[in-house]
Amino acid sequence: MNREEKNQITRRKILDSAIEEFAQHGPEAASINTICQNGGVSKGIIYHYFESKDRLYLACLEECFEALTDDLKRNIGSRTGSDLPDLYFRSRQIFFEHHPACARIFCHVILFPLERLRTEIQKIRKSYDDLNDLYLHRILEQKALRSDLSEEEILRSFHCLQDFLNARIAGQTEKNPDIEHHEEESRRMVDIFLYGILERK
Repeated sequence: MNREEKNQITRRKILDSAIEEFAQHGPEAASINTICQNGGVSKGIIYHYFESKDRLYLACLEECFEALTDDLKRNIGSRTGSDLPDLYFRSRQIFFEHHPACARIFCHVILFPLERLRTEIQKIRKSYDDLNDLYLHRILEQKALRSDLSEEEILRSFHCLQDFLNARIAGQTEKNPDIEHHEEESRRMVDIFLYGILERK
């Protein structure tokens, strides 16, 4: 085994242990000592690969968001149509069931992003957020939109609604996010946003 392979194995052990720790306790309360113990590595080794706990947390975030984004792309592909929201949430649910630690990290950062890392978090989320906008675009292009609304305005309103929902849920959970509740509320929000509150005939 060469040095590069050993480095990859060590880095993988650190990330696997860190993802579990951040998932259980969040970025603030997570313990580097516990990550060391569970990963079978020294603190010096961790700081050799990641200069701080924040950098390690961001690396875990990046891995979780990349995995979720890639999974959605594989499962949804180029699909369009009115069943796209159901397919999207079903795919996301299956991913979270198979990756519960990533699910908790995802939900925590969506609801409680660290202000000091906000810029870095936005960069990490960008591919995922862009994919969500693409899926919304695919839905909208199949429908007749109101003549007084542009797609840009609709996207902006959708982002505002997402922010409002996340802020409301965050205010109810006290740093202990419930992924199932968040997913159900998100699914309901998308349905109301797309189809309104009046009875369809």
